[in-house]
Amino acid sequence: MWARTGNRFLSVLPMIAAFALGPVPSTFSPATSDDIGLATFQNRIIDLKEGWQGAVSCVVLTARETRCFATPEEADAFLGYSRSSDPLTIQGIPACPSGWLCLYEDVQGGGRSLQFRDEYWQYLLNWGFDRKTSSWRNNQGPSDWGHLAMYNSSTVYNCAPQSYALSMGIYNDQAYAVWG
Repeated sequence: MWARTGNRFLSVLPMIAAFALGPVPSTFSPATSDDIGLATFQNRIIDLKEGWQGAVSCVVLTARETRCFATPEEADAFLGYSRSSDPLTIQGIPACPSGWLCLYEDVQGGGRSLQFRDEYWQYLLNWGFDRKTSSWRNNQGPSDWGHLAMYNSSTVYNCAPQSYALSMGIYNDQAYAVWG
């Protein structure tokens, strides 16, 4: 796939970019606690481990602070993101605010979404997203890799900076932890 960015062309090969060599975090010890995965949604606290209760998009600000929204547009407004000014979204690439690693439940950025930006491992189970990632977009800085730990325990799926995967192929629904 080719995506036009400004006056230059950028080759985006999602599956190849995902496995390109990049810095892989050396330690793996995801944060765990009873309050991780609690989120604010429609003026109440919900436990995402127990279900999203109508939320469609959740923004993980920190391991202990998550905000959820009924629509992706509400999450966009919260983060000050405009899909209409994102050249890749206009071309049909999943929406993802600058500075974030966005995970999607369905291929092509469909279904529920979960957004991260912290540089440490976090269990997706805490957000009710264990084995649910089918596509992603990493809209963080040019040297900010994201990572997904896979259930086969020997694979770390690397999400190249400023890249995306419309489908995770054989790694669909296999991620259990995220670094992003």
